[in-house]
Amino acid sequence: MKNVSRMLLYTLVPVLILSGTLIITAADETGTAYLPGVTVKDEHPNGCVDCHRLGSGGQDYRLNVSLTQVEKHPDITKIVKQLPGDCLMCHNEGSKSGSLNNIAHKYHYRNPGENHFVSSYQGACLNCHTLDPDSGEMKVKSGAKNW
Repeated sequence: MKNVSRMLLYTLVPVLILSGTLIITAADETGTAYLPGVTVKDEHPNGCVDCHRLGSGGQDYRLNVSLTQVEKHPDITKIVKQLPGDCLMCHNEGSKSGSLNNIAHKYHYRNPGENHFVSSYQGACLNCHTLDPDSGEMKVKSGAKNW
């Protein structure tokens, strides 16, 4: 029974995520859903570092800079090499500092009317995750630090 439950979990979760993504993501003028890497070119293949970067208006969205605004967060400039994988040194499941999964989703989706990720990146899961449509396997994108 345990193996059946696990199999259902690994099968249904990606299907539900993809279904939810299809429902909540915007479609282009032809009605094609915005699914980076599936229905449209993936403009952010390295995940975090492709969006959290120096802005054209001089704003600095790099995570080593943004995280200085989080009270008591350590400086990640020297210890983090790969994002988001190295963040798991402190933010793994069950950690006192909170799981990266919960933290990232909370900050990317809260206050949707004012949220930059929702308004500029359509809140699309596949900006941060990859999906193999044939197997249903989802992974978190990764990239080298950009500072």
